[in-house]
Amino acid sequence: LEMNTRLQVEHPVTECVTGLDLVAWQIRIAEGERLPADQPAFSGHAIEVRLYAEDPAYGWRPQAGVLHRLDVPGVDAEFTVPARHGLRLDSGVCDGMPIGTHYDPMLAKLIAWAPTRAEAARRLAAALANARIHGLATNRDLLVRVLRHPEFQAGDTDTGFLERHD
Repeated sequence: LEMNTRLQVEHPVTECVTGLDLVAWQIRIAEGERLPADQPAFSGHAIEVRLYAEDPAYGWRPQAGVLHRLDVPGVDAEFTVPARHGLRLDSGVCDGMPIGTHYDPMLAKLIAWAPTRAEAARRLAAALANARIHGLATNRDLLVRVLRHPEFQAGDTDTGFLERHD
C-alpha cells in the first residue's frame, strides 16, 4: 500500500468533477480539520493537457527563449474550479518571460470540464487550436491532434498511442 501526501499534477481534473478545492482541503487537514463523512458528488467530465515548451518533432527537446505571448481565449477560471462547465488555466508564466532548459518546460495546464467526455475533448481542442503562443515551439499542435483523433475520442487509448499514431 502506498500513500502519497502531496497533490498530483492532475488534481484539477478531480477538482472540476467534484467541485472541491483540494488545495484548500489539504491545508484544512494539515490544520487538524477532518474530512467530511459524505463522499463528494461527481458531475460531468474533465480532461487535462499539459502545454510544454518542447518540440515533439525533434525528440521532445525543451525549448529556451522568450515566451512572447501565451493567450488562451475563453478561459473561465485560473487555478480554481470554473463556476459551470468551462475552461480552467493553471500557469506560472506570463508574456515576456524567459524560459530556460534547467527546469521543467511546462508552461501551463489547461483543463476542460463539460457534461460529456466528447464535449470536454472538443472544448479543449478548440481552446488549444485558438490559443496564441509566440516565441517558443510547443507541443500544442500534437495535443490538438490527439484530442481530435477518433481513437482518443472513443476512449480507446493506452501508453502506445503516440507510437501507433506518429
